[in-house]
Amino acid sequence: MHGKEWVKIWRDDMLHGLELHQANYVTHAFARHMHDYYVLGLIEEGVQKYWHAGSRYVTTPGGMFVINPGEAHTGEAAIESGFMYRTLYPDVDLMQRVASELTGHLEGLPSFQAGVIYDPTMSRLVRDLHIALGQELTPLERESRFLSTFALLIGRYGREHLSERAPGREQGAARQVRRYLDEHYAEKTTLSELAHLVNFSPYYLLRIFEREIGISPHAYLESVRIKHAQDLLARGITQVQVAYELGFSSQSHFSYRFKRLLGVTPGEYVRLHRSS
Repeated sequence: MHGKEWVKIWRDDMLHGLELHQANYVTHAFARHMHDYYVLGLIEEGVQKYWHAGSRYVTTPGGMFVINPGEAHTGEAAIESGFMYRTLYPDVDLMQRVASELTGHLEGLPSFQAGVIYDPTMSRLVRDLHIALGQELTPLERESRFLSTFALLIGRYGREHLSERAPGREQGAARQVRRYLDEHYAEKTTLSELAHLVNFSPYYLLRIFEREIGISPHAYLESVRIKHAQDLLARGITQVQVAYELGFSSQSHFSYRFKRLLGVTPGEYVRLHRSS
């Protein structure tokens, strides 16, 4: 953590304009205020203190807090060296959609109790999502990761204790989606589009696909793309052309994904293939 204060802000237009912040605060103190959207925060370093719903709280690394729309709160450092955190600001429409996806029918707005949440699994998922949404992702992976993370948050910590719709044995639907991904691997497909194919909600499809196929739709799509990339590279197609033909957003994105699955970069793969 650094003594200097800084803030990074970006928005994700594919997720209702979801705004994300990463910041380091030392002396700045937020005056009492409120928003018309949710606030989900995760402390990474240092210690934060804040007032919310009539009580004062102290949050240490790994701790999370959720502020509902319309609830007054403050925020400032609790120690001289300050604190660093990541925050997400989903609007009410986006959160209502997640709640509806969770139960399979239209729900009211989810709400959360005041207080600090210490849940290592949830904290890791929130941190991973926050980092991922600042990187190059396919629309399918972006939507899938957001839905799965926030559905778990609502299911575990929402006041209403929403009952998650139990998945059936829809092997046919999962296989239909898998066939579609096999045939349309170079296209920019969203989870909502895949769900429409089999008349399921996006979150429900995500769950049954993972159960029946063993991995998420975006992970399956990535594995299909990388297999085709191996074949194209072995035939002498350039890395730039392979990235373009397979629908990767950039050559660097292609190289990162290729190495993540195979342990070598595309260039290393070509050299090793030639030497063999």
